[in-house]
Amino acid sequence: MAEASYLWDNPGTGDSPAPGYGNALLCQVIFRMLYNGTLSQGVLLGWLNDLEVTDGGGLNAAVDTGAAFNYGVWYENTSAVNVAIANNATEWVVVRASWAAQTSRLVAIAPGAFTQTAGVTYDIPLAAVTTVAGVITLVADLRDYCVLSTDLRDYGVSTEMIAADAATIAKVADQDRWFLRGAGAFAPDGTNPATWTNIGMERYRDEWTFVDAATSAGWYTIRVPADITSANLTIYLWYAGITPYVTGDGRWTYSIWQAGSGGVAANTAAAVTLIADTNLAIYNGYLYAMRQGTLVAQPVTAGDVLHIQLARTGAHGGDTYNGGTIIAAGLFFHYTADS
Repeated sequence: MAEASYLWDNPGTGDSPAPGYGNALLCQVIFRMLYNGTLSQGVLLGWLNDLEVTDGGGLNAAVDTGAAFNYGVWYENTSAVNVAIANNATEWVVVRASWAAQTSRLVAIAPGAFTQTAGVTYDIPLAAVTTVAGVITLVADLRDYCVLSTDLRDYGVSTEMIAADAATIAKVADQDRWFLRGAGAFAPDGTNPATWTNIGMERYRDEWTFVDAATSAGWYTIRVPADITSANLTIYLWYAGITPYVTGDGRWTYSIWQAGSGGVAANTAAAVTLIADTNLAIYNGYLYAMRQGTLVAQPVTAGDVLHIQLARTGAHGGDTYNGGTIIAAGLFFHYTADS
């Protein structure tokens, strides 16, 4: 097996290559040795703002400052950059290293169509961005971070090396958590009930339906998770229109009866207008529903019981979805948890 050593001053002497250290050796071999724990690619954690991708307004995905490592090629962005995303589509924002162009740049590509060919093109995924009707509706983080290739040997850390209480739950970063309450957790209202209806051949199943030009309602009951650390429990409504090629807004109201252990439930109520997605109406035979918007960010305490009444007020002037019935797939809950 050949031996080699790096780096030396005089090209052509000993292990120093002639005419010197080029990309193939310096980047694709030597630099990769530093980060071979993450398959030679990833974002540099803690450098500037970690290349975080957010909604930049309209069809622009805003990529914050940061740096990445593309198969030995270093990329740095010291000023936020907007990347244009196609309308009514999902695209991936990546850092693309091109050996032909001798550059690394931010680009948008088709989902999953990234290339990782050493010496030709190497992509680092940052985020999946979805747009609907000229605006960004979802940014999903796809970043992987560079780490040094390290492995603790057996008995490499002994009890004597760890101070008392050095590792506790409080020292672990909090995490976002989600949970869904769908059809099985829904109970129709006793006065203005939503209907459990068979939609027909295009869906092949029963669903909770809310009619037009009237009020339809039902109830969800949940307990706020014990590990919550955020001040609010954010509630999203997932729903879809049934009739293809019909656009418009669904007008919804909610009431939340909330109480802590042994307390008396108090009521909050509000009305919201959520947009029915045009593409969802067109392709309703293939998709159930999408998250249409925030119903409410409800201030809560761990252990609280929430009785949530959800109603479509179809007769309201703000309900402009004239395709008739709307399907409610469920409520989606988001909070920050103590890890």
